Amino acid sequence: MMKLLVCIDGSIYADSLCTHAAWVAKHLNAEIDLLHVLRRPSDYQAPTDHTGLMGLEARSHLMEELTRVDEERGRFDQKKGKYILEYGAKILKKAGAKTINLLHQRGSLVEAVQEYEDSVDIIFMGKRGEHADRSSLFLGSNLEKVARSIHKPLFISSTIVRPIKRFLIAYDGKDSVHKAINYIAEHSLLQKDLECHLLVVERVRGDIETSQAEQTLRKAGFSVLLTTEQSHQADQVISSYVVNKKIDLLVTGAYSHSRMHSLLLGSTTASLIKACKIPLLLFR
Repeated sequence: MMKLLVCIDGSIYADSLCTHAAWVAKHLNAEIDLLHVLRRPSDYQAPTDHTGLMGLEARSHLMEELTRVDEERGRFDQKKGKYILEYGAKILKKAGAKTINLLHQRGSLVEAVQEYEDSVDIIFMGKRGEHADRSSLFLGSNLEKVARSIHKPLFISSTIVRPIKRFLIAYDGKDSVHKAINYIAEHSLLQKDLECHLLVVERVRGDIETSQAEQTLRKAGFSVLLTTEQSHQADQVISSYVVNKKIDLLVTGAYSHSRMHSLLLGSTTASLIKACKIPLLLFR
């Protein structure tokens, strides 16, 4: 049986994350590992240390008080995490998921995902975590770190939940998008009666060959709607296509360049995640 790893926290994406995961689980007949990772004590913002201004007795009393606060915060986090997992399981069951395993641990989310990656088939995350600034132009750090570190498909949920009737494959001819196409062709994740859009954004006319991709999808039973555009701003063309064609799911390769290259020149993957208001399925 296939297995999905759903990474949940207290963010606004929890409902859509679980609803999308249940939808995928039904199509793949998969069980779900629902994971919540508690922050490590070192992840909390450290208070300013004023103990050097105090006498020995006052400093000792303060340290005792800080220890008590840390213990209370740990107990609160455990209760909060338990509630988040129970809430997520409730949404999953309501959406039709059958087998749900609850995983609750403390540490690094990135390390936890890497730990479970070999035993699951698809990993699910929201666009931003609970502690991210939603008004920020930047993605949550955990999302990008996970996306760059794993080799299993990554399903990124948006806040929008609607039936998936049409999906778009952003095709650039690279190995990662061929991996995506082969996965779609070989698994029952996306039904053959869905609208399958294949969008190619070329810098120079004719520099991306699509025949192999079209053949693979059509052989699998999909009717392919191919569109080719010329532009140096692939992310803008793709995000506009998503809106204009009312696409419900975007499938694309992810982070083909190094982190340094992305910092200097920008990342098409990050731009798409930020710009598109629909869920994305990423492949590396």
